[in-house]
Amino acid sequence: GPAYVWADGGIRNSYWKSVGGGDGFDVAPDPSDSKWVYSMSQGGALGRMNIQTGERWSIRPPMPDPNTRIRFNWNAALAQDPFDANTIYYGSQFVHKSTNKGAQWSIISGDLTTNDPAKQKQDENGGLTIDITNAENHCTITAIEPSKKEKDVLWVGTDDGQLQLTRDGGKTWSNLTANIKGLPKGAWIPQIRTSRYNAGEVFVIANDYRRGDMGTYIFRSTDYGKTWVNIMAGKTNVKGYALCVLQDPVQPNLLFAGTENGLWVSFDNGNSFQQFSNN
Repeated sequence: GPAYVWADGGIRNSYWKSVGGGDGFDVAPDPSDSKWVYSMSQGGALGRMNIQTGERWSIRPPMPDPNTRIRFNWNAALAQDPFDANTIYYGSQFVHKSTNKGAQWSIISGDLTTNDPAKQKQDENGGLTIDITNAENHCTITAIEPSKKEKDVLWVGTDDGQLQLTRDGGKTWSNLTANIKGLPKGAWIPQIRTSRYNAGEVFVIANDYRRGDMGTYIFRSTDYGKTWVNIMAGKTNVKGYALCVLQDPVQPNLLFAGTENGLWVSFDNGNSFQQFSNN
């Protein structure tokens, strides 16, 4: 859709064009060709569309073998490689990688979740029928974040509290979960953001509101996950569980944090935060 129009009444719904279907989630324009866009929806559905011609491809990764059931989160993880516009990543319990914009896929990890069978019993969900939408999939990857500074460095978070790191493009993985002091066991990790400025720096969002914990968890590491600090710890003025964090692309000391209760800004690299207000 247009960002702005010279028309009476402003931007109308009819000016907008659908680029995907289902209960659509992330949309990612192709950085090498603005006519093409990726979009995803529930059940691991992933598509690629040319917005000028209408050409559509379904590029959902296939099952690795007939005996392996792929678990995609309701809102699965999608990422583009900062160093190669042809490469994208998609998360089930595995990390799927395509080097030709989704035409073919390979799996570059083992199961990065806890793979807890007790959390995968959709047939015992208490309903009249078994869930068929994948909304109740658990032990799935919810965040994939390639480093913006260093090739082949990839961070992965899951909905059952796992944080994983590879520094060799997926050949080997390190589970860093135990290093994060103060991370509630089993908390969701919905977002990871690597630093725009330092190779070993990363921000990890965790939330545990599904079990009644409304604490604000935004963890930061500057040494590839060896040590961590919750930058929201002790900041009693910040309200609500964390949903997102963003580092300014020009000013390193400027951070933005989104919680369930609003938008917060730090001018001193996370030492203090204030609520964003007054327009």
